[in-house]
Amino acid sequence: MIYLDHAATTPLDPAVRAAMLPWLDDVSGFGNPASDHAPGRRARAAVEAARAQVAQLIGAQAEEIVWTSGATESNNLAIKGALEFRGMSGAHIVSSRIEHKSVLDTCRYLESQGVRVAWLDPGRDGGIAVEQVLAALRPETLLVSLMWVNNETGVINPVVELAPQLRARGILFHVDAVQAAGRLPIDLAAVPIDLLSLSAHKFYGPKGIGALFVRKRPRARLAPQMHGGGHEQGMRAGTLATHQIAGMGMAAALARERLDEDAARIAALRDRLWQKLGGLPGVLRNGDPARTVPQILNLSFEGVEGESLRARLPGLAVSSGSACSAATREPSYVLRALGRDDELAGASLRFSLGRGTTGADIDAAAAQLIGAVESLRCIAHGGSSGTESTHRGGRASVRDADDESGPYPQAVWRRFIRPAHVGTIAGAVHARARTPAARAQLDLSLRLDPLQARFSAYGCPYTLAVGEWLAETLEREGAAVLRRIDAAAIRAALEIPEARAHCALMGEDVVRSLWQQIESTA
Repeated sequence: MIYLDHAATTPLDPAVRAAMLPWLDDVSGFGNPASDHAPGRRARAAVEAARAQVAQLIGAQAEEIVWTSGATESNNLAIKGALEFRGMSGAHIVSSRIEHKSVLDTCRYLESQGVRVAWLDPGRDGGIAVEQVLAALRPETLLVSLMWVNNETGVINPVVELAPQLRARGILFHVDAVQAAGRLPIDLAAVPIDLLSLSAHKFYGPKGIGALFVRKRPRARLAPQMHGGGHEQGMRAGTLATHQIAGMGMAAALARERLDEDAARIAALRDRLWQKLGGLPGVLRNGDPARTVPQILNLSFEGVEGESLRARLPGLAVSSGSACSAATREPSYVLRALGRDDELAGASLRFSLGRGTTGADIDAAAAQLIGAVESLRCIAHGGSSGTESTHRGGRASVRDADDESGPYPQAVWRRFIRPAHVGTIAGAVHARARTPAARAQLDLSLRLDPLQARFSAYGCPYTLAVGEWLAETLEREGAAVLRRIDAAAIRAALEIPEARAHCALMGEDVVRSLWQQIESTA
């Protein structure tokens, strides 16, 4: 498996793991950092050392770092806490439609409480302009919340230029810096951001730990969202997890030390990937390449269906969007905000590179992807055979797929990954069915003498598997079988779930059409 999903999470650095172990294994490392005995003081010293390491990464003071469980909690604490402290009645905040879900949903919650939110749309370059933010401000604006780097496209927002403008107007500025920390230089001593969210697992630290920078001078005041114990200067109650905090501190120190080296090497690999994929017809790059971080490349692929594209890459760990919104299976809201239609947004992939990525990984990933795209386009247009196309460009993809069916039944998977009946037959009986809501199409051709059946299809793996199953069944049993095939038979043969019943219905539609045509000419 080639891992190119570092924007979702990064592997734990061995040095980070080593920094965590004493606070898990050592008999003297289990103390509560809030306790005033020797084990507690040792734990507290580790917590404060890590606090200083995180502060150094972003040019802050140690006392300005508040520990949280991750960036989602940090974003909630920053936005809700600021509004609740200052008073929500008549309040107004400014944010954008391409923020992380933890910011979007927090702002939407505040809208339900009567807070007014100005939602900014990105430009075609994928970013938010300073002028957009300033134009959206009102006398009652209390807070602006804007991500430093978009987690899907990698586009860098002009937070450095915006911060002094907001400071001059007395408006709090919150920045989600999850994708920026460890990838871009951050100096909060020079940039007047008031609140800044971090997450350790995005820069080779452990999951479950994050931090919120809360500026001391001028002081950003927050109402706590968790109560009980007065920990973290009264802003975040709860016993501190020493091992996770120590890990985040080490991860921050490594990120600071390796910032320039990592950025240069990963940028070269990203450019290498784009050079290989950019020559493929119908490939669109999402986001302005002059304004993106080194590690992210987001591409849309014309002429292929998104789910089938991802399924054709079992040896490649990539994302179709934000990991936190992947469960919805909807096209990326970020790419839709950039103007991509649902079909292109659904057929988009985010490649995010990391320290462990090699040139060999890039070359192999590009080969798999080119093979997958060519195969699916071949199947959609009834080209030569799907098997031939797959073998020509995507050997690694098919080989890796033999033992990995993912969420699909084996009867579907083997027909999807190795179709043998792709094509069209000149002068044959032909039928077509469509499901516009699913943006799917199935074509079936049948010649009686000599008996031959071929299909083409655009849609999810179930749609393609239905086409292959129908063609192979017709060639095996002859045209008379058309009278016995319906949606129920197709679903039973391929174990198609209720949610994908429309794929079997398309199969029934083409079968009925073929049979009617054959009977009418008999």
